[in-house]
Amino acid sequence: MKHIYLDHNATSPSSDEHLSSLFLKLKDSIGNPSSPHSKGRNASVCLTEARKAIANSLSVDVGEIIFLSGATEANNIATIGVLNYTKTPMHSQHVITSSIEHPAIKEPILFLKNSQNLQVTELNVSFDGFIQIEDIIKNIKPETTLLTIMAANNEIGTIQPVKFIGDYLHYMRWGIVTSQTDKETFDLLTTNYLNSEITKEHLQKIHFHVDAVQAYGKIELENWFSFGHDSVSISGHKVGSLQGIGALFLRRGRKYLPLILGGAQEKNRRAGTENLPGIISFGLIAKDLYSEHWRNEKSYITNLRDTLLTELSKLPNIELNTPINNILPNTVNFSVQGKKLKGEDLLVELDLQGICASSGSACSSGANLPSKVILALGKETSQAKNTIRLSLAYSNTKEEIEKTLSIIKNYLSN
Repeated sequence: MKHIYLDHNATSPSSDEHLSSLFLKLKDSIGNPSSPHSKGRNASVCLTEARKAIANSLSVDVGEIIFLSGATEANNIATIGVLNYTKTPMHSQHVITSSIEHPAIKEPILFLKNSQNLQVTELNVSFDGFIQIEDIIKNIKPETTLLTIMAANNEIGTIQPVKFIGDYLHYMRWGIVTSQTDKETFDLLTTNYLNSEITKEHLQKIHFHVDAVQAYGKIELENWFSFGHDSVSISGHKVGSLQGIGALFLRRGRKYLPLILGGAQEKNRRAGTENLPGIISFGLIAKDLYSEHWRNEKSYITNLRDTLLTELSKLPNIELNTPINNILPNTVNFSVQGKKLKGEDLLVELDLQGICASSGSACSSGANLPSKVILALGKETSQAKNTIRLSLAYSNTKEEIEKTLSIIKNYLSN
């Protein structure tokens, strides 16, 4: 049976072409990048090449990229590592986050809240899954030390205004703005929503972290993180590299307390021999991102997504959870509704027919619990327990989408 893979937000399999290129690169590159001999030097060169490719894809400086085991480690550093670096007791620190963050952000924050009384403000989202800028600004306190907002949601695909937030913080910290229109908008937001106690010194100490795992490689990010953002987490296997590799952009001058101690790798920021195969793989993928070919692929994927959204919206007993605008080009989330209809049954039927889909975050799959993201939209528990997520890539075809829709229609009619 030929499988149809529609779970690219969980992991996007490496293409044959990528694996061939990676194998050729690895043949002469395997060595410890810290070793002084020729194999070690070759490995170090490959490490630098990959770091440059990833930095270029984010429009940041090469020295601001740290290689890690994945985005979960990156998000733990950006929460636990950053908060532990300050000399302020945890109970005197305040964090602003949202109700739809990935568990890799939510769980470290919850751990610090429960164990050390960290103050946490978890912002609600709108009925269609968007964070409101005003809510962020009016919840900033003198003791706020961390703001962490995802760039795009992994379950419903909503793209959050993290570039705008970063630009606003940059203006409020340093008085630098790119246009008069932005200045007027920022001044109005400040007048209406920012606590009068908050000074630019308060805003300068806030670490703004963005979980960009689902946005990276799927939407244009050029110059998104030029201003205001202090760290950004990304993951290789979400864009087609090997699994087990991630990276953290950490703005120069920002610090954290390392979670892993040992050697001096990554400029003393992350101990342990670097995962060279994973890093080379990630670098090869990053090098090809945001090209004209990538833009053509994005347009193709968007058309497939729109076909799914349009056709699913016509079906009875289907409730779309993905909104129409400001969404990832590849993500569709819906719930099945009806006394005899269950999301897990539809997933099984899809699987039996060779279609790989999921019910939401792969990091929480198998629990058969209602989606916290769907609940955060204000929807019923029954709807949150019966969700299906279809996430696409360029490897998918129109025929695969048609077959998937046909199976869903048959399930609903039986």
